[in-house]
Amino acid sequence: MSDRPFTLYKFLKNIIIMLSIGVVAILFFFYIYLPATTNHNEAITVPDLLGKSFEDIDQFLTNRNLRYEVVTDSGYAENQPPQVILSQNPKTGMKVKEDRKIYLTLNATIPPQVRMPDLTNTDLLNAEDILETNGLKRGDLSYSPDRRVNAIIEQRMNGEKIEPGTLLYKGSIIDLVIGNGDGIKRFATPNFLLKSLEEVKFQIDASQLKLDDVNYIPNDTVPPNLVYKQLPPVGSIVRTGDLIEVWVNAEKPKENDLN
Repeated sequence: MSDRPFTLYKFLKNIIIMLSIGVVAILFFFYIYLPATTNHNEAITVPDLLGKSFEDIDQFLTNRNLRYEVVTDSGYAENQPPQVILSQNPKTGMKVKEDRKIYLTLNATIPPQVRMPDLTNTDLLNAEDILETNGLKRGDLSYSPDRRVNAIIEQRMNGEKIEPGTLLYKGSIIDLVIGNGDGIKRFATPNFLLKSLEEVKFQIDASQLKLDDVNYIPNDTVPPNLVYKQLPPVGSIVRTGDLIEVWVNAEKPKENDLN
């Protein structure tokens, strides 16, 4: 019975000593050991990498105790050389720990491809906006007789007509053919009667009209191979680009003869 108070006292004393040691160990770990091993009080300022060549990055970051990784999706900037850095994460000036990885986006070596939009019948200002939105550039402008004023009649690249949906490299230059409004002008339909088809074709072209259907139907009221009927009739008011249909006193030629 006489030994119990002494044993309890000794037990409590040991518990207090163990708790004290534990508290000291925890404080040492969080306030001395951990900051020292993680460079808690040491921060590295992220350098500005934008515009730098990828070839120069490895040694540049290694000297500053930083690492890097190139993201899989490259960007593209036409005004920058290939393989230069377009973006970085973390950004310039941020404070990071030693050995932090910097994620880099590089400028693509080959421009990405885009599809050619359909600009036909679009006004010039809208067409320019569409080209810019799709990463394309407006090239030369040329004008063609057409009643549509400043409307796109044709889209071309390198002198060739370019169809909507065609894959092009971003930054490609697109030339535009625009209506000059001449189609608004009105005039009387010329007289094509009693003329050969070749004469009629020449006259239609000179009048900036377009030949539509040629009907080969024999007619005994006029000499052979001459035009005996036309639509619109002689003297009717037409506009540049309107269609002309004619009837010729002849049998319809065979396909080989038409070619």
